Amino acid sequence: MRHGVKNKKLGVNAQHKRAILRSLATSILEKGLEEDQLNRPVRTTLLKARLVRGVVDRLVTYAKKGDLSARREAARIVRDPKVLQGLFNVIGPRYKDRNGGYTRVLKLGPNRAGDAAEMALVSLVEDEVKAKKAPKSEAPAADAKPIDMVKGAAKEAEK
Repeated sequence: MRHGVKNKKLGVNAQHKRAILRSLATSILEKGLEEDQLNRPVRTTLLKARLVRGVVDRLVTYAKKGDLSARREAARIVRDPKVLQGLFNVIGPRYKDRNGGYTRVLKLGPNRAGDAAEMALVSLVEDEVKAKKAPKSEAPAADAKPIDMVKGAAKEAEK
């Protein structure tokens, strides 16, 4: 029995699982680097998507630190030098003001035809442009009472 064991096995041995998550994380980061179609999602099973979310979030946190130690830790997972460089030069600065939650997992509708596995899309979250609020209209004067304004409106309506 697996009492208290919280990690998922994915039906493969530990080295294979680690390779799957490395490959999937690299694909997600690579798609997040593409300029023409920002943050294209990667299609995978829901279980793998939920597992890789933690790996990608950890990599983005390393990229936000930006020091040599963090780069070496990230290089243990991301083996593609171009993706690793883009992670630290593009993705890290992109999320410097965000405190976690760098990935999005969206469940897809019907299950996969072959084995009925639940499918999902995984991508980096987009940059949220905070729209500046329009200035509020002028508030009534501080000495004006709301009741006086209502009475004034009623007098205007009578005329």
